[in-house]
Amino acid sequence: MRVSVLIVGYRNLRHLDACIGGAIRSMAGVEGEILFIDCSDDGSSAFVRERYPTVRVLPQAGNLGFGRGNNHLAREARGEHLLLLNPDTVPRSDEIARLVRFADAHPEAGACGGRCVFPTGEHDLGSHQPMLDVTGMVLAALGLARLRRGALPLDASSPQRVEVISGAFMLVRRALWERLGGFDELFFMYTEEVDLCKRIADAGFQLWADPSIVMIHDAGSGDPDNPRKRLQLLRGNATFFRKHAGPVAASIGCGAMLANEWLRLAYARTVLRVVRPARAKSLGDRCAHAVRNRAEWWMGWPPGMRFD
Repeated sequence: MRVSVLIVGYRNLRHLDACIGGAIRSMAGVEGEILFIDCSDDGSSAFVRERYPTVRVLPQAGNLGFGRGNNHLAREARGEHLLLLNPDTVPRSDEIARLVRFADAHPEAGACGGRCVFPTGEHDLGSHQPMLDVTGMVLAALGLARLRRGALPLDASSPQRVEVISGAFMLVRRALWERLGGFDELFFMYTEEVDLCKRIADAGFQLWADPSIVMIHDAGSGDPDNPRKRLQLLRGNATFFRKHAGPVAASIGCGAMLANEWLRLAYARTVLRVVRPARAKSLGDRCAHAVRNRAEWWMGWPPGMRFD
């Protein structure tokens, strides 16, 4: 079997028909399977079993988190490639089949992806990022994020190497996944794919992206303005720094993240408040929450974290 598509759901019932139906169409001509596990209890498992009987639905095991949920699915998968697919993505035509063919044509790639766009057509900048490091975080805090390199350029028209591929649409060679042990389950959610991409590169493999393979990603559709999500992202980043940098560098990276939140808060309460009041309140609330609760994310995810 060429590819196993892994979908971890969490309160995504309203997206599943478009995602799974699109994935089935997108795999045309490629032997594959789809595996699904629901980390909530919103009726998604029953819906998928009834609507898509060919999909392998694994029993619920509580809220495993993104990384642990994908590891759970990967252990049951049979494909040569593992395709991580967010339940809020919508394949439009043959994206999955094309990505498998792209991987075949690039044996040097341990992982590859396409480009994600929002339903509005805007680029999802999170689909390809520079590798997370302390220097990059300091540059971001200084307003110099544009100096960072390693992401897929917005005007890219041909395949090229990148440093980080979003877990929303990422294909990984199964043999490499097993060699690396999949996602590090220390990361409950957020930044686990950054850690995986670093380990892929450290193992001597490349990461490639083909910007002509486009996936629609309704990112943050569940509750985009929830301050808790920002806190969890910062916690994921802090976990990465604690794992890959020394104590001093990790503290500098976390300090730069905190400074960035302060600067975003100041911007929301001054400039943005005048031109876009509604947006200013949303951004300001998220940043203020991150600043007030910095002790919650500063040390990263505690071992064995679960939300049951």
